[in-house]
Amino acid sequence: MKKLFYIAAICLIALTGCRKRGEEKSNLFYRNLFAYNNMQNYYLWIDDIADAMQGWKQEEPDPVAKVESIRYPADKWTRLLSDASTFESSVSGDGKTFGADFALIGESEAGIIHLIVRYVYENSPAAKAGLVRGDHFSQINGQTMTLSNYQELISSALANPSTVDLSDGERTVHLTAAQMYSNPVQTVRTFTAGGKTIGYLHYTGFTLKSAKDLENAFRTFKSAGVTDLVLDLRYNGGGYTVVATALASMIAPWNYVNAGRVFTQDIYNSSLVSKMEDKDIYAHLSATHDIQEVGTVDAGSVNLNLPALWVITSEATASASEALICGLNPYMDVTLVGKKTLGKFCGGYLIKADDWYDAIGQKNTDKIDCDAGKRATENWGIYVIATRYSDCNGKTLSMPNGIPAKYDATDNPLDGYQLGDPQESMLASTLSRMGVSADKTPTAVRPRSLQGSFTPLERPEALIPANSGLYILNK
Repeated sequence: MKKLFYIAAICLIALTGCRKRGEEKSNLFYRNLFAYNNMQNYYLWIDDIADAMQGWKQEEPDPVAKVESIRYPADKWTRLLSDASTFESSVSGDGKTFGADFALIGESEAGIIHLIVRYVYENSPAAKAGLVRGDHFSQINGQTMTLSNYQELISSALANPSTVDLSDGERTVHLTAAQMYSNPVQTVRTFTAGGKTIGYLHYTGFTLKSAKDLENAFRTFKSAGVTDLVLDLRYNGGGYTVVATALASMIAPWNYVNAGRVFTQDIYNSSLVSKMEDKDIYAHLSATHDIQEVGTVDAGSVNLNLPALWVITSEATASASEALICGLNPYMDVTLVGKKTLGKFCGGYLIKADDWYDAIGQKNTDKIDCDAGKRATENWGIYVIATRYSDCNGKTLSMPNGIPAKYDATDNPLDGYQLGDPQESMLASTLSRMGVSADKTPTAVRPRSLQGSFTPLERPEALIPANSGLYILNK
């Protein structure tokens, strides 16, 4: 990220009519200045929105709305943030949480809405309360959810978690949110089926901290002699590209990893690419990867040297997950089972305003009062789409609308089985397509079944993981 801020500092483009230090100290001026400059410098489609950028005034009354209004039509992700710390926590996996991920279904006749637990993070409040995949609740804080009130109830209870009571009519679970790291390396399992040793990994986000946990998971797979791998990305909305590259290096055929072949290449706007070096554009398969927060990840020692990979996908599989599939595809047989992925074919920088003003302060003379800028933009940031990823041949599989699954399968948290159980719906479908049938051992934990006819519902914003569809560059 140091290179990012260096570029920002030397490429400062002030808004039209920018005044000398001390003449303009309004919050709007400094927020607009921050947003304008970072869009101008980094935005992938800057040439396409040039006219809109020229109409950007230094006292734009709502810079958050301004950014959203001028985005390129294909861009659903660039946004100016008044709470950058919460956004950053969601990408890092650190934050205040109940530790459970939910889906929604509605009773067709009664019109009652149910929260369904899809998975639970280890050592979270939800895990300590005994919640498991398939548990379901129709009441929040004593109120029954219906088509008319469920969005309001869920938003108020779960958007800013503190405490909540969930009830299914027979039992009530009291949850108190905790500040914790939600480890996305969820389920690591090996089992024998059809003469093969199959590894299964359920992975929910490419956080920096997870890189070492991935290394440990693959050490387990290698020790077990895994010959086939099922990578479950059905709930993985993305994260850091450097972690995706490390994971790919643990999976791909060893000769490509050892040769340092190109994994992905990034395409930037014409102005930005002229300032880039090859190391900023190309990500390479490698035996080792240096990753901030965790140090060196030894992918080579745990590389499985696989000729093929099976990936479970859904409409929530996005961004770095799609880049992983895209980047591996030229080097091995990658087969998707489930649903078409989201179609997040681009990645971005998360730039915090205080860092940007610090960088500007080191470079500019008397044009900008950076201390005033930092005060006006405290905890602000911008997530700006800066690149489109492609494979080593320049192809982007997820563009424009996602990567289709070769074999259709539907996620069903109410099937009575936990993730990693060979009888769980999507894993069972994958194994069937692999031509194997795993031993059917009883599931240790099975939730109470839910009777009746139900209809899936769109998840309200409060339930969508904050990092859904993100792909963070950290060159």
